[in-house]
Amino acid sequence: MSACETLLGRAVESVEWPASRSRRSVRVVFADGSVIATRRKRRERAQLEAQVMQTLHARGAPVPAVLAFDGEWLLQEHIEGTRLPNILVGEDVATSRKLLESAAEGLARIHEIGNETGLNTKVVRLGVADSWIAELIDTPFRIGAALDAPAPKLDLAAITQWLAVGPPCFLKWDARPGNAMVRPDGSVVWFDWEHCGARNALDDFAWLLADEYVPDIAGLIEIAVANAPVGLSAEDARIGFATYATFHTAVRLALVVHHKADGPWWDDAMCLKEDKVRVTEAGARILCARGAELAGRNPATAPLSDWFANIAARLGAG
Repeated sequence: MSACETLLGRAVESVEWPASRSRRSVRVVFADGSVIATRRKRRERAQLEAQVMQTLHARGAPVPAVLAFDGEWLLQEHIEGTRLPNILVGEDVATSRKLLESAAEGLARIHEIGNETGLNTKVVRLGVADSWIAELIDTPFRIGAALDAPAPKLDLAAITQWLAVGPPCFLKWDARPGNAMVRPDGSVVWFDWEHCGARNALDDFAWLLADEYVPDIAGLIEIAVANAPVGLSAEDARIGFATYATFHTAVRLALVVHHKADGPWWDDAMCLKEDKVRVTEAGARILCARGAELAGRNPATAPLSDWFANIAARLGAG
């Protein structure tokens, strides 16, 4: 890695892949430590990512420090610790809930800093097109077609209102647990900022809490409510989060259905090691159960509750 040696003035000993070799980030090892080196497909996106991370880190947000950026290679602090999913899958409910609360609080702080520093006006506006919302709502129908389990008729107008774009809040967006690292002291750090943008603040919490690696924990909605934007009532936060999270759960489930097709379930240990979609019976069961619960929070999505249960049965994950 000549770029690392040039930018940091240190001799590289080896290069490692933190997850699978399909990722665009590698761990570069020196005699006295290591850094994460990332090269994006689009230079302008890499420049924005570097600016975002520098701005957030300077204000104390839980993100890695940027060590160097030459327009092509982004070198950032290597966070020692364990990816959040690896802990969520193996730990007790109390520990998992504490970590999820910490992760959500970190996202809320990131939202605040992003809005205060004007990052929310510099990043891409996400999900603003009617077609984007329509495609999101269509996810259960696509799953139903694939599994011969048609989704029920829904009040699309009411759902669309709950999913409409509000004031543009700076978001991590790809805030799934796989992009969070738990340090040895228990603090949670968010990495991989390629997809940051601006939309509704509650969306990030759906990415975090509606993921297939998050175990069955009572009151997950209240974690989102506790970190909702100022001025949003608790009830509106509950329904708004549950509505978006219902369809985000369906998106994750669609990935499971797509990758599994007619083949066997994947190995859970492999999914964790390579940071892949959890195409396992446990992953499908968690998504279907959570989708059913979330859908029941809004009368407009309530018909999906029984449908999620039906999908679990079709997948053999009941």
